Amino acid sequence: MSRVTFQKTHSLLKRWAVPEIFGKGSLASAVRDQSRFAKKLVKTPLPALNPLFAFAFRTKYEKSPNLKTTRTTIELYDGGAVGIDRMELEDTSSNDFNTNTSKPIILMFPGGNENTYSTKVQTLCSSYLNAGYPDIYMCNYRGRCNTPFRTPQISMPYGKFNEVGAIVSYMNKTFKGRPIILTGDCFGGYCIVDYLTCAEVDDNVVGGVVHSVQWNADSADKKLMVEPYYSLYVKPWAKYTKNLLISGRKGNEEFTKQVYEKIGKERFAGLTSLSMEHPYDLIQLQRIGLNPLADGAFTDEIDFRNKTSPHKRIENSPLSKPLIVINADDDPTAPIDLDDIEVMEKDPNMCFWLFACGGHCSYVKHLFPATNFIDEVMVECSDILVKNFG
Repeated sequence: MSRVTFQKTHSLLKRWAVPEIFGKGSLASAVRDQSRFAKKLVKTPLPALNPLFAFAFRTKYEKSPNLKTTRTTIELYDGGAVGIDRMELEDTSSNDFNTNTSKPIILMFPGGNENTYSTKVQTLCSSYLNAGYPDIYMCNYRGRCNTPFRTPQISMPYGKFNEVGAIVSYMNKTFKGRPIILTGDCFGGYCIVDYLTCAEVDDNVVGGVVHSVQWNADSADKKLMVEPYYSLYVKPWAKYTKNLLISGRKGNEEFTKQVYEKIGKERFAGLTSLSMEHPYDLIQLQRIGLNPLADGAFTDEIDFRNKTSPHKRIENSPLSKPLIVINADDDPTAPIDLDDIEVMEKDPNMCFWLFACGGHCSYVKHLFPATNFIDEVMVECSDILVKNFG
């Protein structure tokens, strides 16, 4: 199926689709040759053709494996901190710790609303553990999931407030140079793309696997604001995810409490009225005192988007390591342009998957019991990175 046909096919016909794989380098060739999912027909349950339902279904009804966690707090250069949780199956004993060194460490950077307790995080970690990856670590950003919120600075997907580099350095010291694969989705994908396009990428990083990333912020915003798409999909989705951010998500309650104490009652009220049209709207954040301009990295909102948008990052600074990006054609917050795909294909270290259906971070496989297929794809892509570049 051609890419033009793919994007214009009616959603009901998209129920039956093989993902399209884009890329012109050795990574894309390896994926086409070795991936089982690249050739597999994906059938989406009828209710999940609505991306809002798919997102809500995964969030509310997919069962969490309730993994064991062990917390390490990493101190940052400016006095801030991030929490790194080692994820383990319930039947794992302490004697199993770090016994299998043949597999890389999986370092996970979640979406902005996610944390260690999130079902999507737990199921992905469980999939890696069951696939034989023994060392899985999850990053909780500043203030998230009982991580201390010591500065009025949030984690950012750009420059020195992007904590990927600091965490990779810590893991290298702890595990004495073991290979590392970076995984993430949504906001975490932004952070990984930013890190992999900088000059100081650690040699022990094999590459990255990310999904549901808003690739081109400018073109995405233009599409998202068009009626009736905005009223039918974007506005309800933003309201739903905002509610998850403010309350109702285990591990986020402490974040709101710490932000409240840090910036005061009046400015905290502004947090509940964020537009959520962009993961971290610059002007709104400045109004409530969480200042992404603290290091002078951005001059205004346009500069912020140009520097943090993966589209611009790849265009201006090629990837230094292999990166596999997985998106869905029906993602209500991360629409993909054909022009975006052409930019991706110019980088030999890039491989881009486009599924017909999947919504935003959803990729529903079955409704009863609730399951997804993105976890299996992420693990398989990691296996391909290990086999060809590890």
